[in-house]
Amino acid sequence: MPAIIYRVLQDNKIDLDLIGVRVSSRAKRLIYKSSLLKGVEIVVPKNADLGRVAKITEARITWIRNEQRKVIEGRSQLKPDRIEFNALGENWAVKYAPQDDRLFEGDNCSLTLGLNPDDIFHSARKLQDWFQNKARETLIPWINLLAENRGLSFNRIFIKNQTSLWGSCSVKRNINLNRNLLFISPLLVEYVLHHELTHLIYMNHSKKFWKAFSSILPNCKELQKEIRLHKPENIPLWASPGIKDI
Repeated sequence: MPAIIYRVLQDNKIDLDLIGVRVSSRAKRLIYKSSLLKGVEIVVPKNADLGRVAKITEARITWIRNEQRKVIEGRSQLKPDRIEFNALGENWAVKYAPQDDRLFEGDNCSLTLGLNPDDIFHSARKLQDWFQNKARETLIPWINLLAENRGLSFNRIFIKNQTSLWGSCSVKRNINLNRNLLFISPLLVEYVLHHELTHLIYMNHSKKFWKAFSSILPNCKELQKEIRLHKPENIPLWASPGIKDI
């Protein structure tokens, strides 16, 4: 069954390195899907008509070629050569050493990261571990200092990798901060930190909340508009939620 598909792909000069074909007894129809992990995958129903399989695959050639390109581009983003933390004014140079799978932090904002040829996500996972520690080492002291200056106290701080929130504050006085804050400007980071600290006083967005907030950051409304242009999901692919769990 897969042979007919491979023949169609080869006739159209499709690179087979990022193609996977499997026969499924559970599939009801031909399925074409794409992911960074598996590349382009074609699932064929067990008793599918060979002629129809060939015809449909022929019609999907442009899609297959485009998806292959996306996978290649996406995988290249898993190994950045530079990492810029706008919040800290740091620009890290990243080098890769195939002989070692560890991560070394050198002088002058330099990283050396080992590669694992059998795991395309290896470098991204290592970078995520380093990034998580970096966020904890910087964001927690940062908000502690701001809280102390305002005479406020909270219960616990959690550094997370979230897709939709820069930060949050619970009724238990726990504050969650998105580690991706390191990618935005220091002023916007302080907007988020002061925003969550103000929730220790008012757990809503009432007029009293905004009055208290603006007493600390008079231009908080302007900063609110600016930060809405920076969405947590618009971050480098290597730092994205889910990559570490693959």
